Amino acid sequence: MNPSEASACWLWQGDMFEPSAGLPLSDRGFRYGMSVFETVRIHMGLPVFWNAHLARLTASAATCGFPLSESALKSSLSLISPRWTEGVLRLYVTAGDGPPSGPAVQTRIAVLWERRARQLPPNYALETTPGPHLPLLGGLKTGNYWANAQSLGEAKSHGADESLLFTPANHLIGGCMANAFVHIGGVWLTPPKSLGAREGVVRQWVLEHFDVIETSVSRAEMARADAVFLTSSWIGVMPARQLDQRIIGVPDQVLRLRQMLEVEMEKTDHTEQTDAIG
Repeated sequence: MNPSEASACWLWQGDMFEPSAGLPLSDRGFRYGMSVFETVRIHMGLPVFWNAHLARLTASAATCGFPLSESALKSSLSLISPRWTEGVLRLYVTAGDGPPSGPAVQTRIAVLWERRARQLPPNYALETTPGPHLPLLGGLKTGNYWANAQSLGEAKSHGADESLLFTPANHLIGGCMANAFVHIGGVWLTPPKSLGAREGVVRQWVLEHFDVIETSVSRAEMARADAVFLTSSWIGVMPARQLDQRIIGVPDQVLRLRQMLEVEMEKTDHTEQTDAIG
């Protein structure tokens, strides 16, 4: 593949990855959204937090009963070109062909490269989605992202960068494409996975390096939030400067955390990545 291309896809053929145009229409990942995935940031030709992403994908596949080839995981690293600059690599494991309620006997493993410029907005604006959101398989990143994409599109049409989603019981889940951390009453809080928060690699990194309590946060409590930041593998730690029509502060501790993460992401090297799966 020419590294200058905007995107490319590969499918695992049992012993190697081969270029592909996509999944067969018969695949349940396409038909029903029965898939799990991880999004890996590519920076200067290197994957960021590669080990952690592979571990997360392995755990997600096991939770869903999706057999996952260790050879495929090892081979996926070789697809990354050192000539790539910025972008994302998505690794998907689908349920493969079969009936809706049948077991995943022959899963498919797909890898998608997307070239993308990392241009983060200086003044990140959030809005709260008024209606309820129904997260599936709490904490897992699955192929069922249509509702998230629709909410994100509505937020952008209103001039916001992201939207905060809430359960039918009005408890915070997170952003459409990110996890959320909120500062209320002098304490940092983040929703637990049981409410639909994603099992994100960067979320876990923040939990290990920041004083945060995992607990439910109601929509009413969000009205008292005086600081918010989002996390994902692409945006890193992103402090918000506006929540709905309210200007909110960006504490120095969040800016320090953001800088710590950026430094950590620069430390990636192929030796560490190759050790990811033993």
